[in-house]
Parts: sequence; C-alpha cells; structure tokens
Amino acid sequence: MNIQLSACPSAGISSTGDGVPVVLLHSSMGSKKQWRSLIERLRAKYRVIAIDLYGYGETAFPAQTGHFSLNDEVELVRAALADVLAPWEAFHLIGHSYGGGVALRLAFDSPQRVRSLGLFEPTAFHLLPSGEPGLAQIRAVFEQVRIALEQDDAPAATRRFIDFWNEDGFFDALPAAKQVEFIRQSAKVPLDFRALLHEPLDIGHYRRLDMPMCLIRGTQSPRCATAVVDVLATLENARAHQVVGGHMAPVTHADAVNRIIEDFIASLDVEALAETNAA
Repeated sequence: MNIQLSACPSAGISSTGDGVPVVLLHSSMGSKKQWRSLIERLRAKYRVIAIDLYGYGETAFPAQTGHFSLNDEVELVRAALADVLAPWEAFHLIGHSYGGGVALRLAFDSPQRVRSLGLFEPTAFHLLPSGEPGLAQIRAVFEQVRIALEQDDAPAATRRFIDFWNEDGFFDALPAAKQVEFIRQSAKVPLDFRALLHEPLDIGHYRRLDMPMCLIRGTQSPRCATAVVDVLATLENARAHQVVGGHMAPVTHADAVNRIIEDFIASLDVEALAETNAA
C-alpha cells in the first residue's frame, strides 16, 4: 500500500482526497499511521485528515503537564484543523481508544462542526460508575504503569501497557525497533490515563449530542473498554456494532472495522441527499 499524504503546515497532520472531511484520531501509543488502510478506503470520496495527538507521531510532548486534560488535546486538534479547514467546515469524526475519548470531548465542545461520531471503544473511563469492575481494572493497570515509570523502568511500563491492550507476550514479540519506539512514547501514557479518568463530563452531558453516533467494540476486548461502549450505547442517537478481535481491532482486524465506518458515513451521505432532494 502506497499512500501519498500531502504536507500540511502543522506537524503531525496529514490530509488526502477531496470531499466532505473525515477526521481521524488514534489510540494511545499510536499515531496517524494506524489509519493508513482506512485512509486508502475513504480518500476516493472524502477528504481524510489524520492527526497525531500530543506526544505521538510527529507531534511534540505537551509543554505543560501539571493539569493536562482532554481539553488540551481538543485544542491541539482544533489548531491542526485550522490549518486545513475553514472555520465553518463540518466533518465526520472518528476516534479509537484515547482518540475516541478526545473525539467525544471535541464533539461536545463543537457540536455544530461534527457531522457524525464514529468510535471504536473510546476509553472515556470517566463515564464508568464507581462500582464498575472495569474501572478497577484500568486503575490497576494505570498504577502499575505509573510505578514502573517512577522506578525509571520505561520498558516494564511499556510492556504492561502494550500487553494489556493486546495479549501477554505481545510486546516482547515485537521487533526491537518497534519496542524502542513504544518505550520512547511511554511518558505520555500517564497523562492520557489521567485525562481520561478525571474528565469532568458525564453521560448526562453527552445526552445533549444529537449527531449520529456509531459505536464499535471487539469480542475479545477488556471489560474497561467494552463497559464504556455499553454506557454510550444508551444514547438515543447511538448504534452499536461488534467485530471479531480485541481493543486493537482497528489495526489487527482493520477490514471489518473500516467497513463499518465506511458504511456508516456513506449511509449519512444518502440520507443528506434524500433530504436535499425532498426540499
């Protein structure tokens, strides 16, 4: 696969294709590159914009970390989009994992610009009730990662994080160069966790969203991720889907995930055309 992505003024953003914009936000320890197969699938009909979040890909680590929040990531995305879109241009918004949490906050802050919201297991842990087992599960992982980093053992922290979202032994089986790349990014993970756990919005806030929402979950994903999907699936405008695979299915089972996303966006185009013709 050979996709030529146009250079944009902001580091960490790529844009290709023409048409209605589709904005893609990646997972923690990921980058805009995780969306290459979806970009290939969509670029013939849409303008596809992929953005590196703070500390990943070509985007620098945030300068201020003391009170880092999802809102900081939202401001980064807004600034990146300002380089490639007009202020009035609306877009479809797709997010995976941490990128899904950022996408939710962006949709809440700028609902007039988000045509639709497609989310694969957004890790919006702040939506989980205190007694939810999945919340205890992810807090335990966060604590293990935090302790390893405090002990200056970035490889151990990275291994715990990567294996949790994939399977035991996954990190050690990776090529050495990929391991080094992940280890280099590990310092951002606690900021992601903290932003997701302490976001002040709750499900009541998201009930105000009226754009169509597509939720996707994997059959083998951890409880903390699928429990968030269950909460969001209670929204009137949300439709839930399931694919074979785990939390990293947008990478490991990309064809199945991408097909759902493409069909979701295309169905909205059909509805918009029908409304225009009826008018």
